[in-house]
Amino acid sequence: MINGKTRSTLLGLVGAYLMYLAYQLFDGRADPDTTMTMVPRIVFIVLFALCGLALIVYSLWLWKQALRQDQQEHPQDMDAIK
Repeated sequence: MINGKTRSTLLGLVGAYLMYLAYQLFDGRADPDTTMTMVPRIVFIVLFALCGLALIVYSLWLWKQALRQDQQEHPQDMDAIK
């Protein structure tokens, strides 16, 4: 199912972007020219990392479900390719 694969791909990209944001916050933690104190920075690093990881895992699960549904709907198409 193309909609399931597309949705899971977009969710995976959003999860990867949240992981990137967490990394950028972590990478700039020693920057003295910032208005964000250390406690909110750590909270947002953990929040973005957990949400990003959860979205990536969920998108992988959705991708597997879409593949399984495709195989159930069109089993003859898979044999024709071989």
